[in-house]
Amino acid sequence: MLTGLLLLLAPVVLFLATLPFTRKLKPELCMFYRIAGGIIVIAGSAFSFYLAAYSGDQGGIGAFYFQLTVITVYVLFSVMLVILNWFLHRRGTR
Repeated sequence: MLTGLLLLLAPVVLFLATLPFTRKLKPELCMFYRIAGGIIVIAGSAFSFYLAAYSGDQGGIGAFYFQLTVITVYVLFSVMLVILNWFLHRRGTR
């Protein structure tokens, strides 16, 4: 139970914790991160909760794997934006 709750809430808490640090991104990337990242994390966690709550045992297993997918996509999305910001910053200083 505790592991499932941690998996469900960890991406949302991490997203909210990283919001102050998004000011270091370019303004366009900052807005894109806030909108797309919020949709990925909040909608993904909500769908996982729906699967776990209303689909029985198989839904709980599906929710676990779907939430792992949400976490993986969010991490890859964040890394991609940091790399893109670095390239844009490097290009802008030339």
